Order: sequence, then C-alpha cells, then structure tokens
Amino acid sequence: MSNNDIIDQELDNTSEQEQSPSSQGNALLDNLKQWLNQQNKPLVYSVAAMLILSIAYFGYQYLYKLPKEKEGLEAIYQTQAQFDVDSFNLVVKTAPKLADQYSGTKAGNLAAYMAGASYLRLSDYKKAITYLEQCSFEDHVMKYQAIGLLGDAYIEDKNLDKGLDLYLKASKGSELEFSKVQWGIKAASVYEKKNEWQAALDIYLDLKKNYKENDVVQEMDKYIGRAKAKLGEY
Repeated sequence: MSNNDIIDQELDNTSEQEQSPSSQGNALLDNLKQWLNQQNKPLVYSVAAMLILSIAYFGYQYLYKLPKEKEGLEAIYQTQAQFDVDSFNLVVKTAPKLADQYSGTKAGNLAAYMAGASYLRLSDYKKAITYLEQCSFEDHVMKYQAIGLLGDAYIEDKNLDKGLDLYLKASKGSELEFSKVQWGIKAASVYEKKNEWQAALDIYLDLKKNYKENDVVQEMDKYIGRAKAKLGEY
C-alpha cells in the first residue's frame, strides 16, 4: 500500500459519520494486517521468534525454575546436615538421587558436590568423579574447591595427568591463599611422581616467594631442598 492509498483510506474512514466502535476496531485490525504483509517477512518472523523465546524464558524462570530451586533447597536440608558432620555413608544414600532429581538447580549442584566429596572420602573414586564433574558453581570458593577435589579423585584413580591439570587449574584460578597453596603443593607432588623435578621446584619457589607468611609455605625449604637434590643443584 502506497502513502496515497493510506491517506485515501484515512479520509474515507473520517467521512463515515455513523461509524461504530466495533467497525473502527475492525478497520484498525485490517490496517495492522496490511502493514504486516508489507513488511520484510523474515524480519517479522525474527521479531515474533524473539518474543516467543522471551516469554518462554521468563515462564521457565518464574513458573518452573524458582519453585524448583525452593523445593530442592528444602529437600537437601537433611543431607547437608549429615555432610556437615562427616556422615558420608548417610550422605551417599540421598545426595546422588537429589543431584539427579534437581539437576540444573543450585540445590542439585550442591547435592552433586556432596555426593562426589562423600564418595571421595569413602574411596569410591569413579563415583566421586561422576558427581564432581557435574558441579558448576558460580561461587568462586566452591568452584575451585570442587575442581581441586576432582583432581584428588583422578589422582586416586591413577590418572596423574588429568589430576595434575585440575590441581593447576584450582591453584591458578583461586583467589584464596589457602587454596593456591593447597592445590599448588599437590600439583608439585604429582610432578615429583612423574620425575619432573624442575616443574615441582618452580612451584615450590613461587609459593615461597608469594606466600612466605603462610604456615605451610614456611616449611617449604625441605621440599625445595629435595627437588634441588634431585636436579643435582647441591
């Protein structure tokens, strides 16, 4: 429809003295249909798709996910209490089911962590790996704690390379001194097992330089001495 056609149509509409509200509404709907037909159809379809996706997203968030989160947090309360007092045999009876049932929620994520950490303490390393790999924390502390524990599970499962990678990731990624030192020393110990003494020494020297006030690091000289001896530096 050209501009002149639209103007002519508007003039015709205003000349109808007795036009009812119902007929005005029908005319407006007809104009809208005509306008849509004149637009670039891919553009119209894209806009419509975005609207549908937005509605679906907010519906999922507020009608499904939030109630599911609340339900999940209530469901894991007893399991978390057992985990807090190291009742790992009891935790593994419920946490794995809760992790699966509330997968995709914070409650499910925490249940997976408790299941994985408990299986690790009970020496079931393959199950520990299964559940710790499900963890995806936004919280910085929990994120690297889970990565480090996953490293423990892989080391115990005799996969030194995978465990080493996870220890290094946890040590380098964490912003906490305790975590950097803890996972850094574990990474260095794996290098020792692999007879890569220079890599182990580099970690020990870095920790001593950057965290010299740390209680564990203050005892680092014996590790440094051992690595240097292996490298023939004494």
